[in-house]
Amino acid sequence: MPVTVEVRNDKGLVLSCSDVLTGQELIDVKRSLVTEQNKHLRYIITDLTHVHEFQIHTPAIREMVAENKRLAAIAEPGMLVAIAAPQELGYGLARMWEAYAHHETGWRTSVFHSRADAELWIQHNLK
Repeated sequence: MPVTVEVRNDKGLVLSCSDVLTGQELIDVKRSLVTEQNKHLRYIITDLTHVHEFQIHTPAIREMVAENKRLAAIAEPGMLVAIAAPQELGYGLARMWEAYAHHETGWRTSVFHSRADAELWIQHNLK
């Protein structure tokens, strides 16, 4: 499966993506996160390190943001979202998502070239 979800004890999630990643797969995962279990979610790290091919287009990014708005309605205000994207295409797609999502969700977001930097940013910004 190209996207796995790790639930952390500190009210965080890690989405680890691999292989060929499609926009629909990300939309489906984001839709599945809108649950009572994630009502007080504090952060999400999305790791694109092991993705070999991206099949994601602008309409899918907008649909992801729509699902993110639904999650923002139940998650902690100002939730943190860090994306680790070492490949240039993944980094560009993540920045496009960030431009839409920041205004729509009120989340604090940042995109990094490494998972270690994403983890560090989350730890420094958790309250």
